[in-house]
Amino acid sequence: MKIPKEKIKVLILCTDGAWIKGLIHISEGLRVSDFLNDQKNSFIAVTNAEVQNLREVHSFKLASGISKARNTLLLNIQAIKWVEEL
Repeated sequence: MKIPKEKIKVLILCTDGAWIKGLIHISEGLRVSDFLNDQKNSFIAVTNAEVQNLREVHSFKLASGISKARNTLLLNIQAIKWVEEL
C-alpha cells in the first residue's frame, strides 16, 4: 500500500554554510520537525534541489562541472543546521 505524501518546499542551511532549496516528501499530517527528528531516517531526499554556496560545501562531495540544480539530493540529517518552510 502506498502512503500518501505531502510535498513541502523548504530552505535548508547546512552546517558548512551551503543553502539548499527544494521539496521534501513527508507523510500527510506530519510536521516537518517531527519528520526531521525521526531517528530511523539518517538521510532525507530533497527533490528539485538548488544548491547555493558551492565553493564552501563540505557536507557532501561535488565533482567539478556539476550544476547547482539537482533532481534529487540525499542529505545527511546531521549536516542540517536550520530548516524553514517556504
